[in-house]
Amino acid sequence: MNRLTFLFSSCFVLCLIGCGDPQLHQVTGKVTLGGKPYQRLLVYMRPIDEQVDKFRMGVGETDAKGVLTLRSSAGDGLASGKYRVSFSCMVPKGNDEMGLNPNEKHDDNPKLITEELVPLPYASDIDSPVEFEIGGSDPNEFIFDIPSE
Repeated sequence: MNRLTFLFSSCFVLCLIGCGDPQLHQVTGKVTLGGKPYQRLLVYMRPIDEQVDKFRMGVGETDAKGVLTLRSSAGDGLASGKYRVSFSCMVPKGNDEMGLNPNEKHDDNPKLITEELVPLPYASDIDSPVEFEIGGSDPNEFIFDIPSE
């Protein structure tokens, strides 16, 4: 009977190991727009061949030097796979008249008018031509300069 109990216990443990959440892989890098870094340039990664879920939908933003750190709802990083990458960089329009710094967060200002700096198709989550494959080696480094218009 001890052998039978051991066999069932071993099978149960193996099933638990095989049924866990996918491993998250760290994604870092640098993103610029027309060769220039922007603070708060947003980077979105959506799976190409998989359903969007908490392991396979990533978003990150750059710092003032263009350095990117990306995460999913499940934590730091994304599951392995191929991703379509899109971008957004909203800046205050007419910031000279308002005395605003384009690298500061102004989301709560109801008078603020913004403009998107990223041209199509790079700003489109459907039509962006940029793809990135995330694999087993950490960190996965995404380096890209978005062409300006």
